[in-house]
Amino acid sequence: MKRFLTIALLALLTAAPLHAQRLVIGERAPELSVSQWLNGAPDTNGKAVMVEFYHSSAPKGDERLARLDELARTHGDRLAVVVVTRENGEAATTSLLKGSPAYRVGYDSDGAVFSTFSARYVPYSVIYDKRGRILWVGNPSSLSVADIADIIR
Repeated sequence: MKRFLTIALLALLTAAPLHAQRLVIGERAPELSVSQWLNGAPDTNGKAVMVEFYHSSAPKGDERLARLDELARTHGDRLAVVVVTRENGEAATTSLLKGSPAYRVGYDSDGAVFSTFSARYVPYSVIYDKRGRILWVGNPSSLSVADIADIIR
């Protein structure tokens, strides 16, 4: 019985890192390859990129989208803002595209982008520079537009 418990404990301890965040600040960001762009592909040439993972059930989702739109409008010359969702359906699309936002929306039909970017909760963002090096990873709720502008300098 002791041997079984020891093996089970070791298995749990070694499995935990598999679910940990795999993205590391300073390393190269994964390829952003969504299955469909709902309002056109982003122009990332020579720009930093902020990828935000979204679900309409997330608290304060509309406020978050308004902040992302503001960010894309005020810093669009230096920052491409991309919202990625796994939701399909008219309700999600309507809220994401309300008011012709300046950010771009990608539909991740199979969840591959969520998985590649280690997105296990929403909101969750990854910001990387124009060379593709990760600058920031985490819950963006605490970041202001000014904070993001400082990150992409």
